[in-house]
Order: sequence, then C-alpha cells, then structure tokens
Amino acid sequence: MPQELNDKQVFKLALFGVSASLFLTPNLNAIATNETPTIRNRATANPQFLIAQQNRTRRIEFARGTNSATVEDAVVRGTRDTYLVNARAGQTMTVSITSTEENAVFDIIAPNRRTLKQEATSFTGKLPARGDYRIVVGGTRGNATYNLQVTIR
Repeated sequence: MPQELNDKQVFKLALFGVSASLFLTPNLNAIATNETPTIRNRATANPQFLIAQQNRTRRIEFARGTNSATVEDAVVRGTRDTYLVNARAGQTMTVSITSTEENAVFDIIAPNRRTLKQEATSFTGKLPARGDYRIVVGGTRGNATYNLQVTIR
C-alpha cells in the first residue's frame, strides 16, 4: 500500500523531481540526508520515490603502501562525479576508466584550474603543480556505470 505524503514531503519531492535524470531511492530519509544508495542497494531496496541524483565530490586516498586506487560507481545522465586527488608537481598520474555501457569519460583539472585532459578514457602525464587535481566523471550518453583507476608515481 503506498504511503500517504504530507505537504512538506510533497514539496521535497517536487524540488528533487525538477531534474530530468531520475533514479530510485528507498525512502524519504535518504532525501533528507542527501544520501545516495549504492548500485548494490538500489537493486535490493524497496523503492518508493523518484528523485534526481546530484553532482557529487569525493576524495580518493590511497591505502597505506600503495600508489593506486579503484573506484566503482555510476552517474546518472546529466550529473558528474568529481574525485579529488592530492599530488605533487613532477609526479606522474595515470587515470583510466571503463564502463559497462562504454560511455563513461573523465576530465582532469589541475590545481591552477587548467584542464589537462578532456572527455578521455585514459591519461598518463607529468603533473605541473602541487595540490588537488579534480577528476570529473560523466557519461557521454545516458547513465554510466564505471570503474575508475587512478595511479600516482
């Protein structure tokens, strides 16, 4: 039986429903806390509402003793996931992305806001400055489920 919504809940849903890119979330609590379910959770959840995914920014930190990390996630059409990676000038960064739908790409933006690579699936280059590099992931068409691998030497 569907849950009856109060005016405040309907207003929240209307705000989130403005975007054309939609995905299922299990409850209103996820809306209130701005949580995004994982792909694994989306398949097993009991979805009740449609809301728009928002752009997300997260930091990639390497496990102790390693120089690479892999991120598995997905973006909904029209949104971007941004990953921050701290590095020093002169280090070499290698980034690659694969996608189930073969439509995920990334941009790399240096700390000085200069774009090093745009709409790429792979990159290797010497880094020009110290600071946070932004790796911005998006889909070229539709939703994109991706594996992003980042290595810094």
